[in-house]
Amino acid sequence: MDRIPGLLSGASERALIVEDDPRVASLHRAFLEAEGLKVVGVAESLEAALEALDLGPDLVLLDLYLPDGHGLDLLPALGGLYTVVITAAKDVPTVERALLGGAMDYIVKPFGRARLREALARYRAFRSLRAKERVSQEDLDRFLARRRIQKGLDPQTSERILFCLREGEKTVEEVATALGLSRVTAWRYLEALRLEGRVRAEPVHGGPGRPSRVYRLEG
Repeated sequence: MDRIPGLLSGASERALIVEDDPRVASLHRAFLEAEGLKVVGVAESLEAALEALDLGPDLVLLDLYLPDGHGLDLLPALGGLYTVVITAAKDVPTVERALLGGAMDYIVKPFGRARLREALARYRAFRSLRAKERVSQEDLDRFLARRRIQKGLDPQTSERILFCLREGEKTVEEVATALGLSRVTAWRYLEALRLEGRVRAEPVHGGPGRPSRVYRLEG
């Protein structure tokens, strides 16, 4: 099992990859590290995955076809961990067992990077609930709505905007300039992210011609 730390050793989001194909595992790792997560381990078997749970992951990418058993047999041990199943299996009994067994997302191979980025966005939306002492029905509906991407919005662009806001609060104009977007497009995505509860808008008190609000990451 690979225990080399991720590039961002101080990252608060920690991921475990359970995948027996080294090439696929390497691609997963590169993606997660580029998105700011710390990969605490890559497990190539059920036994190695159980051992790796001691490393304290928050997110688990779980393959199902492993040399010493079926990945779904690991689900009971993953209680409390956000688990994304990534597999070629697409038969209904397997999908049903995964989702009813506690998996929060299910991705069928082959897939594009946008789909994995969407899964990561859902994971982060779920984690954002931890910042709240209590959640409202609106909070829950907003999170569950992450399963339905808004028509006409690109998940990759949304994630680029969120990454941009990690540097600090920004106006619509600053986001548009940083990402090469039109002002209208930047505003549209920022408002969609605000409605999802992932960013918040705050008024700016300034003179005439000053931006009326800035956006910052929620929580």
